[in-house]
Amino acid sequence: QAFRQRFPDHEVRSDRIFNLDRTRGSCAGGSSAADMAASIVRRHISERAERNALEVLQIDKARPALHIQPRRPLSIECNDPRLQAALIAMENHIENTISISEIAASVGLSRRQLERLFMEKTKTSPALVYKKVRLERAKQLLLETSVPMLDIAIEVGFENASHFSRVFRETFGMPPSKLRS
Repeated sequence: QAFRQRFPDHEVRSDRIFNLDRTRGSCAGGSSAADMAASIVRRHISERAERNALEVLQIDKARPALHIQPRRPLSIECNDPRLQAALIAMENHIENTISISEIAASVGLSRRQLERLFMEKTKTSPALVYKKVRLERAKQLLLETSVPMLDIAIEVGFENASHFSRVFRETFGMPPSKLRS
């Protein structure tokens, strides 16, 4: 978030294991560095050179850049890449909320298809999951910072502190102020 504010003209992608353009690359670290290196070898040398390099590293197959980067665990566990991508879109749009239709479009689904997917995999709607993602972020901010309640409410997409407080209480069974006492 701080990077986005400091460099508003740059597109930030944190949902992939690596990103490459013509002159720069960035990866999530760990084994994604090998995936990125394999992609560079394949692009600039050959697929055979890539296979040889992976064999030396004892890696069966490199993951593509589009492979979704593992994230901190949410309360929802699912292996469906479309659901994971939708959850990442929700996390990336906590303050500047987007519609469920926009989330659906970002993962290549219609709103109705996304709703069916969520109901099938999570037994709840994407709107309720999105609200929960925003409230979990608020809970984290309440526990880890001294940011004023109104600022937290706005940061997680609520227009005022009273609405935020009411929804927080309905979700967690206690007012947000109780977390700080």
